Amino acid sequence: MNVTLGVEEFQGLYGPFQVSELVLQKIWLKGAFDSKRLLDSCGRPVRVLFPGRWNRLAGPDFKEGILEIDGETVEGDVEIHFSQNDWKAHGHHENPNFDRVVLHVVYHPVRSRDGETMTASRTVVPTVSLMDLLWYDLEEYASEDSIIESTGGSSEAAFEKLFEQSIEQRRECLRVAALERWNMKQKFAKLRIERLGWVEACHMTALEIMGYAANRIPMLHVAAAYPALKMRPKPLEVAKLWEAGRDFWTTSGVRPANHPKIRLEQFCRWISDRPDWHDLLLSLASRLPANPIGEERTTEYRKAVGISQIQEIVSDKIVGRSVSGSKLDTLICDGFLPLLAAQSGSDFSGLWFHWYAGNVPEYLGESLNSLSVLETGRFPKSNGWVQGMLKIKHAAA
Repeated sequence: MNVTLGVEEFQGLYGPFQVSELVLQKIWLKGAFDSKRLLDSCGRPVRVLFPGRWNRLAGPDFKEGILEIDGETVEGDVEIHFSQNDWKAHGHHENPNFDRVVLHVVYHPVRSRDGETMTASRTVVPTVSLMDLLWYDLEEYASEDSIIESTGGSSEAAFEKLFEQSIEQRRECLRVAALERWNMKQKFAKLRIERLGWVEACHMTALEIMGYAANRIPMLHVAAAYPALKMRPKPLEVAKLWEAGRDFWTTSGVRPANHPKIRLEQFCRWISDRPDWHDLLLSLASRLPANPIGEERTTEYRKAVGISQIQEIVSDKIVGRSVSGSKLDTLICDGFLPLLAAQSGSDFSGLWFHWYAGNVPEYLGESLNSLSVLETGRFPKSNGWVQGMLKIKHAAA
């Protein structure tokens, strides 16, 4: 039996957008919020020991969850809605299938006029609101680049139509798709700066990217527990930062160089050597080439603007050589350039497109080669081609 999910419309940065309850369910499942500040509507602390088994059929959204409410362990189901009054609107107060619900999770703050959440057996269910605990705007959580979206999957179907076009047409399609990705990243960087301010936006973004791809969520827990100002003038011990990530860390299948403890150590060295790196990064904006994505050859562009020299400056002056290789390039493309563009108003999309590709899934490089998009001496693999492929893949999903 399939279930009809609720959908709500919100006002985004560039107009209205719709979000399904499915997004809220994924946020709950993955613990993608600042769970240390989770309180019910009575002000009691709520700790999530196990979010429950995700139920995609009729009945409560999560089965057999394990929670700790005000120090007392509680086991039962969890129901997810946008607002507290959705409980009655969906008829759960009269449905015995929801009698085992022990927590009602909503997005909007709980209002006194909404009344209590009560089961058919007349049991009052605690309610928690996630809105003030989210790291992103809901539009960001719902985006294709979100921490709650899967990054796996086959690319064959997504790229099938590209083979019907000429090589130049393929490149143009990828440029257009890459530009959409750039606009999305810049828009979300702007939202983060508006919400947190420049320093904390940089701090959270850097930690998040250091956790790519398996450990974004625990790194965000670290950023929430230890904001930039709390880590000055002396960075905390790695053990304390590790503890902030709680049980969310993933180490199985992670390459040794990408182990989250190693990334935390690198971050601690970075901010110890460059405590004012946020200001140093901002001062770099006026020295960067500002131009849109065009049809120029990547090799010529890189030589003309001196990308290797810019990379060296970032490595030395911004991160104190604590981060290198593909992780540094990912920091620059997914973090630094969108943040700088959002803060300064300059168009760094051309630089972003032609920059070296960072941590790239192997299948994307193989697909670019099979499409004959890459060409030695003219169009080597760059961040832009990879971003275009990601956009096309997600659009076909």
